[in-house]
Amino acid sequence: MKKFFAIAALLVATLTVSAQDYNWAIGLRGGGFSGLTAKQNMGGTAIEAGLSLYNGGFAIDGVYEWQEPVIGEGFHLYYGAGAYAQVAGEFFGLGAEAVIGLEYRLPINFPLAISLDYRPGINVLGDAGVQFWGGNFGLGIKYCF
Repeated sequence: MKKFFAIAALLVATLTVSAQDYNWAIGLRGGGFSGLTAKQNMGGTAIEAGLSLYNGGFAIDGVYEWQEPVIGEGFHLYYGAGAYAQVAGEFFGLGAEAVIGLEYRLPINFPLAISLDYRPGINVLGDAGVQFWGGNFGLGIKYCF
């Protein structure tokens, strides 16, 4: 039984270390909502926030993400949920969003990460009432430190 717990602890530690390719990242995301992003990794999970410009307005969002190593070294699948607020002209909305994406962290001597994700959402409060929007695909590039 002691061997089982030792192996389980080693496995958890290995997975946690592999998920910590960087502590912080700041970058740009292009897509339906294009703008600045900041991400903090926390060992298998992360918090990501964004400030986007669109339709003469802006949106801020924040998502909590889970991260899983996939494919090979440097690749992580991430998925999660969060909230956003948006203002565009006369429109104001608050809503919930989900995210699923794939991130590739370039080798350590080149501190960049590239990501592709999809973010659907639903306006739950605002001028348009409750309204599902199909979301958007985005391509991101972040400086990691």
